[in-house]
Amino acid sequence: MNMKLLLINCYREQSGDKIAGYRDWLRAGAEAAGIVIEPMEIGDDRIEPDMGTAAIVSGSQKMVGDNEAGTALLEFLAGWRRPLLGICFGHQALARAFGATVRRDDTKHLGAGEVRAGAAAGLFAGFPPAFPMHESHEEIVVRDAALEREFHVLAVSGAGLVEAIVHRRRPLYGVQFHPERSGELGVRLLVNFLRIAQHEAANYRDA
Repeated sequence: MNMKLLLINCYREQSGDKIAGYRDWLRAGAEAAGIVIEPMEIGDDRIEPDMGTAAIVSGSQKMVGDNEAGTALLEFLAGWRRPLLGICFGHQALARAFGATVRRDDTKHLGAGEVRAGAAAGLFAGFPPAFPMHESHEEIVVRDAALEREFHVLAVSGAGLVEAIVHRRRPLYGVQFHPERSGELGVRLLVNFLRIAQHEAANYRDA
């Protein structure tokens, strides 16, 4: 069975084709995983429930801390129960949808940054304990009681900032870095996510 993957484009319309890198990344990940995907691309203001088997939420120039994550996106994230991967802005919006705090950081994070995963399993199966990923963000998800009430923290930066999360009861993942710009390791992360989604889809069929 082909995987229907919803790619939610959160970039501003005047930003050019910033989503193109995600398309290339999806093709590379699907080929490496041996999974046939049917990507369905849609803007973050036109989302409807049950549009796909899994979803990926892109980055954006919008600021979650400035309330630029729209109501339609936040409601979708709060209600979605199938596998989802939020990237940068998508990661921050996912955290905000469940009541966590997102704020500006004193440092603008741009370029290669060190990520440290707690375990080489799940989203980070096959990863070393520390590895570089491309960063491009001005906001961060705050690691506090509000976040940890809903999410496990899977990875942090060298400075201890939140780099990856997973919801405690649903297969909802967020990464602060940009795997679509992180070369081979970024493709490996996508392969892991697609295999998680494939496993979850099999459970749907068996239920």
